[in-house]
Amino acid sequence: MDWWSRLVGGTSAPGLKPPQRHSPASDPQARLSRFKRAFNHVLEICNRPRQPDHEQPLLDQLKKALDRLAALLRDESRASIPHLCLQYAAVSQIYTVVSRAAIVSQYEPIIYSATAVFAALIDSEEEDFLCSAPFARSLMRMVTKVVTSGTVLLSIETETAILELLFTVSAKIRLQPEILAVWFRSSARSDLEDVFVRENRNFVGITQREDFPLCYIMIDRVHNDGRIGDFARTGLLYIFEATGRSVALQEWVISSDLPTLMASGLGALYSQLSRELSILHPDATLPAVLAMSDYSTIHPRATAESAFLEKHQAHMATFLSYLAFWQDVLDHCRSADVKETLLDHFQILFLQQLLYPSILQSSDTDAGSSVAVLTYMRAMLEELQYPDLVHMMLTYLLAISADSETMPSAPATPVRPLMIPRSPTAQRRRQSLLLSTAPKNPDEALEPKFFNLTDLVLNSARSSNAQTTFATLRLISTMLTRHKRYVFGTLFMTRKQMAPSIGEARVLPEHSSDGQKLTASWPEDGTTRPKYSATSQTVGAVEVVAAKYAELAIALYSHEFPEDTYESVCEDTRYYVEAQTLQNTFSTSQDNDYTLYSHSLPTKDPLLQALMARLSSFLTNSLDVNLALTHTLITMASCVELRLDGWLALRTSTPSSNTRQRTPRPWEAYMTNDERAVSDALRTALQPPEWSADTAPVLYTILQNLMTQLDHVRSLVPNLNSLLASRQHMLQASSTPEDPLSEPPSHLSNRPFPASSHHNHKDEAQSHDPSESRTKSAHQNKATNNTAPSPPHSKRENTAGEPHARGHLPSIHNQANPIHQPPPPEDMSSTTDILMQPISFPSIATLTSSTSTSTSTSTSTSILPLPDGDTARSKEAQDSASLNHILTNIIVLQQFVLEIVAVVQVRAAVLGGEGEVRFS
Repeated sequence: MDWWSRLVGGTSAPGLKPPQRHSPASDPQARLSRFKRAFNHVLEICNRPRQPDHEQPLLDQLKKALDRLAALLRDESRASIPHLCLQYAAVSQIYTVVSRAAIVSQYEPIIYSATAVFAALIDSEEEDFLCSAPFARSLMRMVTKVVTSGTVLLSIETETAILELLFTVSAKIRLQPEILAVWFRSSARSDLEDVFVRENRNFVGITQREDFPLCYIMIDRVHNDGRIGDFARTGLLYIFEATGRSVALQEWVISSDLPTLMASGLGALYSQLSRELSILHPDATLPAVLAMSDYSTIHPRATAESAFLEKHQAHMATFLSYLAFWQDVLDHCRSADVKETLLDHFQILFLQQLLYPSILQSSDTDAGSSVAVLTYMRAMLEELQYPDLVHMMLTYLLAISADSETMPSAPATPVRPLMIPRSPTAQRRRQSLLLSTAPKNPDEALEPKFFNLTDLVLNSARSSNAQTTFATLRLISTMLTRHKRYVFGTLFMTRKQMAPSIGEARVLPEHSSDGQKLTASWPEDGTTRPKYSATSQTVGAVEVVAAKYAELAIALYSHEFPEDTYESVCEDTRYYVEAQTLQNTFSTSQDNDYTLYSHSLPTKDPLLQALMARLSSFLTNSLDVNLALTHTLITMASCVELRLDGWLALRTSTPSSNTRQRTPRPWEAYMTNDERAVSDALRTALQPPEWSADTAPVLYTILQNLMTQLDHVRSLVPNLNSLLASRQHMLQASSTPEDPLSEPPSHLSNRPFPASSHHNHKDEAQSHDPSESRTKSAHQNKATNNTAPSPPHSKRENTAGEPHARGHLPSIHNQANPIHQPPPPEDMSSTTDILMQPISFPSIATLTSSTSTSTSTSTSTSILPLPDGDTARSKEAQDSASLNHILTNIIVLQQFVLEIVAVVQVRAAVLGGEGEVRFS
């Protein structure tokens, strides 16, 4: 029986309860006893006399004791109530001992363990330690002594733990604004500002680190990388957000030197960037498309820093991240006075004192100064999305006055709602800032009205330095894509008129800027959208323009026309154009005062003429310049607010005078007067207008000249088609997933979507590289197929009178040349010699006159001998380049003309009802 009882367990006697046994983890008293022993051990170690020669064992013991204390606190938070250990910690103020141990020891492991103890107390959320003033003083005393004193070299892990602890405090302040008074105590004297203003002394703000040490510690680390910078930046955002709920904190921030520190920090990071910059690709990372040209990787000035160095890229990333932090601060700030004070410092200390002087002092003769400034401007404009910062920067640098007709509308998010006047503190701060930055001699002050960003862009677009031109074209493309409302009337001297809007009625002016009468046709379905204005192109004009450019495209693709590539380009273009219309709809719905204008670009515009001059030397231009140039022109053509008349499309839509008289149909006798008027207007709109040298677009004329130059090359290189097919095959083979050449083609890499916030993604702002754009799309051409898809040779009736459908070329006549297969393998040295031979281009007049009279007398498949040295050095020879370089430029030109055809058709199809095409 005893054996059975031992096996199954004994039973107690009736009426007696078994003794209850509590594990130490569930017994509050046992936990408290264990915690007291651990804390007393910490006290015992701290009270031992210090022996400098044998202190290391004592420090190690103290670290282990603090780790034990932190572990017990975390276990206590997870245990069942009551939490006697946390109550004892609050009553005994154990954090004072922990803080003193970290400060006195100056030992990095002990500091890390003490930080863990504070973190465990804050995370417990039991006794609300954050509401305790002694706790706040102990924590900030420890952090200030070990972080800002500089006597202890902290590891990244320890500093990250400290910043994470401070971030937790700022997050609690955001959720519980009432605890702000515990961590912040203002002792600023506003009367000191009056002294600075009266005495005209340099006032940068009152430094009061003792008032809010938490804020100063984080602002000193907002530029750091990794988690330290992330915790500092996010914690500061929460503090600036709290300014909208605390008048004392708002006044303290305005009168403090925090805005000055932020603006000077941004300026210091900008000054860290190199003044002379080289954007030439190094040999190790040279893209294949550039290697197949006369691209040089050697910069003429050795002091210019390469943009591809890790050092430069790290500095650039740090500067852009701090600029993004500025946007986040303004977005989270809930105080209008604080926001305007920050904007004042951004404009005066950064724009006026640093950025504008760098633009003013930039030069194209020092081999890199203009390149650097233009590159940095493009990077900033890609990063900036906050309306107030964009508006302030571009209106200042472009010298747009408030009463100017080119002045864009105010930002969608006003700085000061309900126009509340500034506080006296904010007014005094602005006055003192203006006095401190005013020049001693007002006559020596330089302002953007004398030389601004527009002048720099125009001068750089005409530069003979390929790098300067390349950087300028990239900047123009960025401004057109992201901030185009600031471009019209500044970079481009456009004439604007009210454009048809979406969703609400707009009143069209009676006359345009050139005095032409404007009319609008309103639909009968009750909508309030004008159908077109007098500047709209007729259907016949759109058909003729598309057909003319299509003729050039098919002439360039003489061996085989890439139907699949053309359909893909049309689809991408349609997506981009529709995205812009959605963005305009979003802007109109968000801001009732938003007005959409249609801008007409005159052919005598200086910047347009500079672009056209660069296009006229396309075959001999640097390849990266051509890639950026075609990207810019396609971006301009795809901009829905910019009209194509004159520079890309016909200047007028006057019907041709050679139109034959039409025999009336019998059923037309039964039409009413209104129906007959509509029918006649539609028939007139369908008639093709006259196309002559006087009415032809500027872009088309230059492309025709390039075709003449291409004929000149064909006369020298009979097997040009074979070489082009081989070059296309080489480019397509070099563009592999393991080694991609470029980003998505053309303007499609920066699609303007309606954003719900003011900040765009950084990956989109930094990944786009126009120097390699369009090459990926060009490689999609199937140039090595043995059979060619039949391009549209015969005319197709278009009875509906609408633009052609997407993905199909307009009806034109063309006799496709037979396909030339790549030449058979031959001696590599001889092939290289042929490709490296220079080809000189006489003037266009000489080429045009000789085209009709010269004929080729050789049927050989090898390149013909080039002109002798005297002929090549004649006065008529303007430019020259190697055949290898010209072949790659022709590939880029093919893709560019293909995109032009797509843009003309897609704009007519997508924007036809928005004023682009006139049907009557």
